Amino acid sequence: MNKGYGVTVKVTQPGDPEPTTAPLVVVARDERDAEIVAEKAAGPNARAETLRELTEDEVLEYGLDRDAHGTAKALPILSLNR
Repeated sequence: MNKGYGVTVKVTQPGDPEPTTAPLVVVARDERDAEIVAEKAAGPNARAETLRELTEDEVLEYGLDRDAHGTAKALPILSLNR
């Protein structure tokens, strides 16, 4: 069964001194799968870290469909401190 996860992705572009960091919510089977989904969504030179599994309320709030494995949504700000 798929679950929702909060993930941080860092993308390092050639020539940039600092990576760009982006928060995502993704639908995946487990934490490692969530990182793979996020890295594929962010493209080459991306490294992802799963922060935590989302609660049911958060899954609904972000409009995630747990049947849609591989769905990723970028967030304007990361708010996973619940």
